Amino acid sequence: RIQILFEQNKMTIQNYGATEHGNVGGMKSAATAPAKTVIYCELSFKCSGLRDMDVLSKSDPQLVLYVKGKEGSWMEIGRTEKIKNCLNPVFNKSIPIQFKFEQKQDLRMRVFDLDDPGQSIGMADFLGELEITLGQIVSAKTLVKPLSHPRFKDCGKISITAIETGGSHEMATFKFEGANLDKKDLLGKSDPYYELGRQNPDGTFTTVYRSETIMSTLNPRWKSHEIIVKRLCHNLPFQPIMFSCFDHDDDGSHDFIGYFTTTLAELRSRSSNTITWELINPRRAHKKNYKNSGTVKLIDCHIDKTYSFLDYIMGGLQINCTIAIDFTSSNGDPQTSKSLHYIGAAEGNQYQLAWENIGHIIQDYDSDKYFPAYGFGGALPPHGQVSFEFALNGNADDPMCAGVNGVMEAYKMALLNVGLSGPTNCAPMIRHVSRLAVSAAQSRTAQNYYVLLILTDGQFTDIYDCIGAIVEASDYPMSIIIVGVGNADFTDMERLDADRKVLQHNGRKASRDIVQFVPYNAYRHMPTSLPGAVLAELPRQVEEYYRKRRITPMRHLDNAVISPITDKINHDL
Repeated sequence: RIQILFEQNKMTIQNYGATEHGNVGGMKSAATAPAKTVIYCELSFKCSGLRDMDVLSKSDPQLVLYVKGKEGSWMEIGRTEKIKNCLNPVFNKSIPIQFKFEQKQDLRMRVFDLDDPGQSIGMADFLGELEITLGQIVSAKTLVKPLSHPRFKDCGKISITAIETGGSHEMATFKFEGANLDKKDLLGKSDPYYELGRQNPDGTFTTVYRSETIMSTLNPRWKSHEIIVKRLCHNLPFQPIMFSCFDHDDDGSHDFIGYFTTTLAELRSRSSNTITWELINPRRAHKKNYKNSGTVKLIDCHIDKTYSFLDYIMGGLQINCTIAIDFTSSNGDPQTSKSLHYIGAAEGNQYQLAWENIGHIIQDYDSDKYFPAYGFGGALPPHGQVSFEFALNGNADDPMCAGVNGVMEAYKMALLNVGLSGPTNCAPMIRHVSRLAVSAAQSRTAQNYYVLLILTDGQFTDIYDCIGAIVEASDYPMSIIIVGVGNADFTDMERLDADRKVLQHNGRKASRDIVQFVPYNAYRHMPTSLPGAVLAELPRQVEEYYRKRRITPMRHLDNAVISPITDKINHDL
């Protein structure tokens, strides 16, 4: 156990040696998996042309906001202030609400005329209401709609404005290389990796990043990595950051090579200076002729403002969803009740239920609400030629369907005209949508992001080709959602959902994870919960694509504003 007191920096660093996870003592390991982002926004309201319900004065309006619960009941989540004698109120008080992309969030705004200070809403005159989803509001950012009333035709309009609260962060990107590190292995060189530690109030450090291991070298060049500045140093430019270097051992007894401390301000100054630090091993520091245990050089450092999914939606990003439905013979004859394509059931089949639950959410983020809908693996009339990307509405030149119901009507029509065949080849559909995403990528704007929703009853026959198509598509603004219907073995589909291992094809790795697979049967008794599982990863995938390419939202955001942390660093430097 070694304890070092740095009087100059007035900080204490405790080093207990390497643990089985490679931590320096006092370096408490933090979770490396990305946490799900919680996004909040505030809704502001104003009305115009409200009805005057008072005889001797004007109405005194107050707005109450409700959200629909799981059981269908409406729950109040906030209300504005009351404004006296006003038919065109601009309410000052905004109402916060958590934004959940993967859920349909039904809202109801009701405006009342409250005459007396102690009057309850139940006793107040009702001026009008609007029912709408939160998705529709954030997609428009400011939405103007007429209020409705059971007795009056014209009762004014309501304007709703959404702003995100606390969604943006600063992201730091670093790249380090080492030189002349200590040799720790008896029969070979070291296998170095490093950790970054954030200082705690008690002077210890918590590990917030662990690099990859570079095998058999004393001169490692580690990959670039990103970390949120707040996670690294609480947005404090001069808070100490610990860099600790280790030699990886398979048995978990990783050998400590050395460490140094730095600050975000020092890292940030790399733009004008080349920075090199000496790695110091306290156990060897007292020895004669000891200089260091190697050096570490900062090759690259830049800090960028990052934006949330909601920032991009409010900036005008359109989510373009293409649906592809499995028309292979393994689904069974659509005329029999055992078929997965049977449409005689009152509640609908699994294909219908999956699309309806997902489509009603994702349509809020597409301004025209038209969906290109395709089938694959079906035999087309009149000659029975098998196609792996045919339009459900029969119009190859215009496969667009109007809304969720339009897709369902085209699907039913296709079942009457297209024979079920096979095989279950899906790479053509992936490449079809990928070509659209290529065009969007070339524009270098956050205007269009593409989603391919595949509904299938079994594993892809062309799985190897699908992997290649997915690896290619990972470079473009595109995500793939696969819903497995029926009771088939979907093991290979889990492989495509590369949560644990990056997809590779012919030596090329996917640049990011763009696939989400969900088996429908896991939600068949609660289909309304399906969108939560299916769409959960999409916001992160959108953020990751645009962040890596340093593409900002198109409108409503002042991209020229320097954020407080960057401004403070620049000022202090």
